[in-house]
Amino acid sequence: MQHRDFEDKMTLLMLNFLPTIIAPKAYMGRIRIKSAFTSFYANNHELTASKLIQARLACSQKWGFTPDDIANFEISTLFLATTNSVPTSFWQLSYILSSPILLEQIRAEVESIITRQPSKEDGKEEAVMDITRFQTQCPLLLSTFHETLRLVDAATSVRAVTKPTALSSPGSSLSYTLKSPSVIQLPSGITHTSPAIWGPDVLEFNPRRFLPSTKSSLDKPIRQAQKQGYFPFGGGKHLCPGRHFAMMEILAFVAGVVVGFAVDSQNDDTFRVPDMAFQKLGTAVRKPVKDVEIKLRKREGWEDVRWRFDSVGEGTVDFKALVGEDGE
Repeated sequence: MQHRDFEDKMTLLMLNFLPTIIAPKAYMGRIRIKSAFTSFYANNHELTASKLIQARLACSQKWGFTPDDIANFEISTLFLATTNSVPTSFWQLSYILSSPILLEQIRAEVESIITRQPSKEDGKEEAVMDITRFQTQCPLLLSTFHETLRLVDAATSVRAVTKPTALSSPGSSLSYTLKSPSVIQLPSGITHTSPAIWGPDVLEFNPRRFLPSTKSSLDKPIRQAQKQGYFPFGGGKHLCPGRHFAMMEILAFVAGVVVGFAVDSQNDDTFRVPDMAFQKLGTAVRKPVKDVEIKLRKREGWEDVRWRFDSVGEGTVDFKALVGEDGE
């Protein structure tokens, strides 16, 4: 079994019909992971785990869920934690690595928020990245994150119409009546790739598209259209609750790789952004068609450092602005 088998064949598994025959790898992958989670909690390994894991277990036990239930819940958590954050990190790195100039510019940004110092515990040199300064010191890194999501994220928000509702737009004479009961879907991929919103280069990766200076140069109607048309984390009361954590996780990982490592293609030529695979049910971010083989080595001068991600100074993070929820 490969590590990614458990998240495959979602459509077939949802049928709940002969899963061992129509989706054997995916089914067995989930069975093995469920068994691992059952063993994890049975042996009290949560005592050495993060507070998040401990709190989740305490909450589940408080409400009377069985060990079998809890193991099933953790599969969902693992799916959510990996199925979108990991490929988003991959694509952002791919876009950055495909442009040597962009790579050097982002390296310079990230190096400005890293402090190198001896560890208080053992004296080993640490590279401490102040994650509270992404917003103020790394605008290009942040812009490439949002541009990556615009191109690779195609999540679909689903809403139930509970009563007849009429929709209209101030700039149009058209109106739409939604009947109840019914279900509507809002695929973000439609607005994320609309030339009317993003311009003629809508399908191209523009690392500066989300820079404050770029957005401020746009006419107000276009700026407002882009704000409304960009919703990789959903919206309303169903806005992704883990969006802040996921973003900081991705930015920290990408920043660490960009500064600490040199990544080359197997052929030693310029890294190329790989083709995207067809989007599967249950995933918001597409994956590459196939695995990408690279050469990875530590950069000169960064071979022996130990990485730590922390809040070094007294900086604060405006998470709404960071994930693109700031108002006009």
